[in-house]
Amino acid sequence: MTDRGFNYLDTEEYLNHNPFMKYNHMEIVTISPECSEIRLRVNPDSLNLGGQVHGGLLYALADVVTGITARADGRRYVTQSAHINFIRNVSEGVVTAKGEMIRRGKTISILRSVVTDEKGTLLAEATVDMFCTGE
Repeated sequence: MTDRGFNYLDTEEYLNHNPFMKYNHMEIVTISPECSEIRLRVNPDSLNLGGQVHGGLLYALADVVTGITARADGRRYVTQSAHINFIRNVSEGVVTAKGEMIRRGKTISILRSVVTDEKGTLLAEATVDMFCTGE
């Protein structure tokens, strides 16, 4: 499953081609076409003015993990639309996002993401539509 010369299923190679993930301290735990997982250790530049993880970073985790899951079929995708519910927040620890394929279509795939803290407490959940831009 390659595109632009790298394997979408190789976690290290994926990170080497994704500067946004590196910049935001995201790590890949698993990649598969059905369910993928990423995480980050909260650090000072993860926090908003209130001292908790920035909502934009929680959204980014949900968006990135659903993109990874969609691309695991070897095709290219972009986010078409997303809806996120912010439930709770944290100021330290490890935050994990899981992306699950709900329906894979020819051009549009629907995925669900849950973002949790290290205790498994739900922080955010999102539904993301990914549009396939090509093989």
